[in-house]
Amino acid sequence: MAKKILLADDSPVIQTLSKKIFQGQGYEIKGTKTGINVLDEIENNDYDVVILDIILPGANGMELASQIRKNKDSKKANVPIIAISGNYKNYSKEDFDEIGINDYLIKPLDYDALVNAVKKYT
Repeated sequence: MAKKILLADDSPVIQTLSKKIFQGQGYEIKGTKTGINVLDEIENNDYDVVILDIILPGANGMELASQIRKNKDSKKANVPIIAISGNYKNYSKEDFDEIGINDYLIKPLDYDALVNAVKKYT
């Protein structure tokens, strides 16, 4: 069975490229462009990894990650989260660790690094 990825990023370029790359690697990938959809998706589906932009329309990725970690379902609460951001300088590694973000990558994305991060957690 294909591993499932939730990609939360408002960039159409990142959505399109990520879908092509991960589908080509045999993953199922669902994209969302808004923060509100992230929590709904996690509540209603099982994902093997979440790729989460730190800055999303109507949501702060750090806050979303924190809410995911508080999910009543321990499997959902512990889903690996890979943060992606162009504004990573606003946060330290400790900030990501404290919230429970497993990994983070800087934009512009290095897709080899992203694929390797996803493989590491799936």
